[in-house]
Amino acid sequence: MNERKKKVMVAAHALFVEKGYAATSVQDILEESGISKGTFYNYFLSKNELLISIFEKINSETDERRINMLAGRPVHDKEVFIEQIKVKMEVNKENNLFVLFQGVFASEDVELKKFVKQHHLKELRWIQRRMIEVFGEKVRPYSTDLAVTLLGVVQNMVHFVVAVEETLELDTIIGYAMRRVESTVKDVMKTDDQLFDSRILERWMPETALNREKKKSVLMRKIGLMQDTGDSDQEELLSFLQDELRTTEPRRRVIEAVLGDVKEHEELKMLIHDFLNE
Repeated sequence: MNERKKKVMVAAHALFVEKGYAATSVQDILEESGISKGTFYNYFLSKNELLISIFEKINSETDERRINMLAGRPVHDKEVFIEQIKVKMEVNKENNLFVLFQGVFASEDVELKKFVKQHHLKELRWIQRRMIEVFGEKVRPYSTDLAVTLLGVVQNMVHFVVAVEETLELDTIIGYAMRRVESTVKDVMKTDDQLFDSRILERWMPETALNREKKKSVLMRKIGLMQDTGDSDQEELLSFLQDELRTTEPRRRVIEAVLGDVKEHEELKMLIHDFLNE
């Protein structure tokens, strides 16, 4: 992502938190970031698209940090799972995500509400998949119930701690919730008690979509590493690729043309090809 676009997103993010999404105009963003209206619309088609880009950047950061935590450690490690849940909440707090979500609901914007709904369902789908990895295939029939239960316990515990002004570390809260879910795992398997169809979340986030998200995270991480070691010209090309790959429908021919000018791009080319052909 080029520096000017990043500056616009940072400025808009701060304004959305301070004034609220609905109360922040495009003109406010132009003045805060010091760009022209033409430049703004060159980067974003609308204020909606700008906010969605901010959400996607936050999600990418979460995905990358979660992947890094799992590197070299077994997928069934409960401590890794706890750390991954924790990092999501930390990233949300760092970015004032709750305030941004409030702005979405206050705006009555259908497109944004749909995006936030997808965001929540995606997190439940991720927890469901991780539940199966941590506890084994035997919990698959109950995995939707367990995912909803775990996220619900964690979120309500955190809200309660804030409401009563107590001081409890996230690790403690998530660890407690995990122990409760472990007891639930044993109980539901013993009684065969199932509330939701285990495939219900797949309707909203199919396995193919999950795999695509994982590949996208790996790809973005690779581009980020190349940006750290490249010169300014290479960094600009890589930023363009990053922005293009984040769009709903990346333009293959444009990507291939730009990729030809990127140094030592063979591994990146394979990752992009794999992502686009998912």
